[in-house]
Amino acid sequence: MVSKTSLTESIRRHRLEEVREALAARPDLLGHRDERGRSWLHLACATPGTGVAMADLLLGLGLALDDAAFTEGAWRATPLWFAVARGSNHPLAEHLLACGADPNHCLFAAAWNEDRAMIRLLLAQGADIEEGADRGDTPLLGAVGWSRFGPAEELLIGGANPDARDGKGRTALHRMLAKGSGAEHFAMFVRAGARGDIPDGEGRTVVEILGRKRDPIWWEIAEGLAS
Repeated sequence: MVSKTSLTESIRRHRLEEVREALAARPDLLGHRDERGRSWLHLACATPGTGVAMADLLLGLGLALDDAAFTEGAWRATPLWFAVARGSNHPLAEHLLACGADPNHCLFAAAWNEDRAMIRLLLAQGADIEEGADRGDTPLLGAVGWSRFGPAEELLIGGANPDARDGKGRTALHRMLAKGSGAEHFAMFVRAGARGDIPDGEGRTVVEILGRKRDPIWWEIAEGLAS
């Protein structure tokens, strides 16, 4: 007997023919969404190891490539986002992008997962590297906030604005000071051309704060930011 439960299990176990036969027998289940708003395509993309054949089956049956399971403002939980955020599935992400999936909404997830290769893939396909700037956040600021400095470096290489500011007027450098990040991470931003003279919401600049530290290494960094 085909049911929502059995179909869910077939998708999670990558049983392609079972899914094909189940939806042929119960076409009324095709439009089902779970309590989180996920379609079968979202569920498949969220399952690690799902192959492109499963995605093609579900797309061929009419499930939408860029449909959102849920949203937060302009952000959308698309099938690609599930492949990036939940499945860390590079082949599937590449396939969805080749099919024309919107590359946006996924950079924060790739940064959280410390997936530099996924960041490169998304940027190569046109993802907005400053996504969220209008809301006081960007993937770079997110990466720094989570101390994901490998992804932060990848985003800087990709052209991210090193001086982007959050809702409190803080740059990535301000956030790093608040977190006590290591000097090597500040040096990375110096190399990327970050400015240290941008005041935060309370009027404090990074150069001024670094100038009050006792370790000479911070003075050198402050000089680099001021040049």
